[in-house]
Amino acid sequence: MSELTVDDARAFIKYLMDRTTRYPDHVLRTEMAGGLAPTTIHGYARSQRTFAGWLQREGYTDENVFEGLKPPKLPQTLIQPLTEDEIRRILLLIPQHTTEGMLNYTIILTFLDTGIRLSELIHLKIADIDFTVGQFKVFGKGAKERIVPMGYATRCAIIRYKDSFRPTPVNPNESHLFLSMAGTPISEASVEKIVQRLARKANLPRLHPHLFRHSFAVRYLVNGGDVFTLQKILGHAALEMTRRYVTLASGDVKEKHRLYSPIDNLGLAERQRGRPKSIGKLAVQE
Repeated sequence: MSELTVDDARAFIKYLMDRTTRYPDHVLRTEMAGGLAPTTIHGYARSQRTFAGWLQREGYTDENVFEGLKPPKLPQTLIQPLTEDEIRRILLLIPQHTTEGMLNYTIILTFLDTGIRLSELIHLKIADIDFTVGQFKVFGKGAKERIVPMGYATRCAIIRYKDSFRPTPVNPNESHLFLSMAGTPISEASVEKIVQRLARKANLPRLHPHLFRHSFAVRYLVNGGDVFTLQKILGHAALEMTRRYVTLASGDVKEKHRLYSPIDNLGLAERQRGRPKSIGKLAVQE
């Protein structure tokens, strides 16, 4: 163990960056062309530093041998949240008269209306939902408990699903809200497949479960919510993580201003270039 150095970690990261295929020698997945995503490599680097810290705490090494390891920089890609029209398109594609359809509809509505993570959604329990107040309790990252509010439409959808469409659980004492058709707690993989099918039907290839969380945050701010309350709803430890959505929401506001600008809608842009003609006195009303 004493022979382990930061150069070993750097060599491993370089190996990951140089790879040209994914899932080589995987027992369940077929090998695919294409290298690893930058976020995946970044995660490996963070895991190495965490592992080195554990080695030091447990006494296997005298120091954190990977302390000098810097994860590769991630590309600064701009998140493209769902627009209102895209959200409507997705919801209209889901039937609400079948068990599977109502499950899918309630899951997507919960994602969009509360911004919870996929891991939080699949562990949501009926006992943790307060239908009177319109909120539920979740355990987020770091096993931190928080209260998440929900709107009237989502509350009604959850009640309808629970009372009329929720499959009979295999375990009579099952407390998880969302169950598979077999009556067992739904898995992350199952929800991901639901979203993938919707992505194809709606012709939205960028759609994935976490995009619903981004879209909730942006729509919340655009509709007048404040960043401090949003931080509590999302369960962000640092406000800086929540502030990323302010820029995205600002872009939506700018687009709306282009559509509804009071001056542009007077038709001034259609006048001749040069010195504008008098348009008379504009009456200002309170």
